[in-house]
Amino acid sequence: MARAARCTRRKAARLGLLTALCTACAVIQQPPGGPPDFAAPTIVSVRPDSGAVVPDFDDAVEIQFDEVIAENSGGGLDKLIEVSPRPEQLRIQWKRSRITVEPHDGWRPGIVYHVVLAPGITDLRNNRMEEGLSLVFSTGGEIPDTRIDGVVIDWEAGRPGLNALVEAVLLPDSLVYVTHADSSGEFSLTQVPRGTYTLYATIDNNSSNRRDRREAFDSVSVVLDSTASHIFWTFTPDTVGPQIRGVDPSDSLTAEIEFNQMLAPVAPDLGAVRVWLLPDTAEVTVHVLWEKAAYDSVRAAERAVADSIAAEQAGPDSAAAAPDSAARLRPRRGRPEIAAALDSAQVPDTTRAERLMDERPVLANRWYFRLLEPLAPGARYLVEAEAQGIAGATGESRAVLIIPEPEPPDTTRVPAPDDSTRAPAEADTSQVPVPEDST
Repeated sequence: MARAARCTRRKAARLGLLTALCTACAVIQQPPGGPPDFAAPTIVSVRPDSGAVVPDFDDAVEIQFDEVIAENSGGGLDKLIEVSPRPEQLRIQWKRSRITVEPHDGWRPGIVYHVVLAPGITDLRNNRMEEGLSLVFSTGGEIPDTRIDGVVIDWEAGRPGLNALVEAVLLPDSLVYVTHADSSGEFSLTQVPRGTYTLYATIDNNSSNRRDRREAFDSVSVVLDSTASHIFWTFTPDTVGPQIRGVDPSDSLTAEIEFNQMLAPVAPDLGAVRVWLLPDTAEVTVHVLWEKAAYDSVRAAERAVADSIAAEQAGPDSAAAAPDSAARLRPRRGRPEIAAALDSAQVPDTTRAERLMDERPVLANRWYFRLLEPLAPGARYLVEAEAQGIAGATGESRAVLIIPEPEPPDTTRVPAPDDSTRAPAEADTSQVPVPEDST
């Protein structure tokens, strides 16, 4: 009897425990860690202060945040932090809610330093800082009130130098101060020592933060006392002259020559291109030779005339709907005589870089030549060109122009029978009224 009572009490206890567990499972609670965090990290302190003069500074620059930040912010902290003058090696350490920065061989005495933190720091919930930090301090001596600014133009691409690398090399010590152009190609570098600088602007296509041999750049020497400014027209230097990459027909009289580099923006001499008909190498007369901007202008005028003639032949009703070929092919900018043909309704450029680009011709790597006689279908021509690159080097090269054969008529299609030989069609009696039955 006692044993049965003990079993009953055990079952009741188990049932009570199960009920309590189920009740606890049914209660909806907030997840641990407090409410969701959607705020980006903020900087709460920097050491040393910006503008401070700290003789014999031998500690690390420290940036303190209000929360723990992600160690791989921006793909790596080394991609977000930049120190000028540029050291050989930079030591960056992540310490949860702070970052420390120092050159591997320490801070040099008597130098004005710039430490730049780019936007991109994130917290552990991936909330991103959209602001950056610019810190200037000195390890001895004053921090001057100086400024170097300007515009970088990617001349080869015909656009502002977006995020171009700008380096100011102080002579004779070769200290390199670094900044970057914005989306409009403009840049500003302030509070750098007075003296003589060599300035470089580079289109940093591989984002290496270094000036590589095959990247477009421009340079100038300036003496900085208070302010200096310069407009950089970047292009890829090449000590070997342009070589022909290919020749293709453009129309029945004209062919296009493509070179492997940008050409000097000058009108070529007619004798710069010679053409021979193969295989007997009989020389063919070149009637005219154009650079790309001039050829675009000629083609625009030719198509405008063709559109006008077509509209007149079609009648007055279609004249208003005729396409404006001149507007369609009009070059955006270039030489003054070409720019004069721009439509007054074209949207004007608004940035400084785009206004500056209107003052110089567009670079191109193509010439166009026109012959007196039409290009013969199926013929092969030897084309020789002597061209000057934008860096001044001249190159001579040859290539073969092949004119394709006309396509043969399609004989696989069965022609439609002539009306005169077509069998008479059967009469359609479905619509003929049926006469009433008189009977």
